[in-house]
Amino acid sequence: MTCHRARCRLDLAVAFLALSGCAALGPMPSVTENDFAAIQPGMTRDQVVARFGRPTWTFGVRQENLTIMNYRYSHSSCTIYQVSIRPDGTVRDAAPAWDPKCDGPSRPG
Repeated sequence: MTCHRARCRLDLAVAFLALSGCAALGPMPSVTENDFAAIQPGMTRDQVVARFGRPTWTFGVRQENLTIMNYRYSHSSCTIYQVSIRPDGTVRDAAPAWDPKCDGPSRPG
């Protein structure tokens, strides 16, 4: 069965539009440490995630009952940005920190 030219063009146009819509769902634009400086105590976790996307990883600090959200924003640097979230979902503090990925055996010491 063969495809008519007009039908093939229409199919290609539809495929192109569908794929171009996927590009809008790609990664967030690059952010810098200065962008993260906008995170202030009292902001909600949802506000932080809405602005910066999902964190690279999280972990809990049991003795302080906090969740730490970690953002790796520069793959050429050994710095991450950590955001401490209280149990009520608000930011306690936020600051740059050492990226543990740099703790490998090749780390200069």
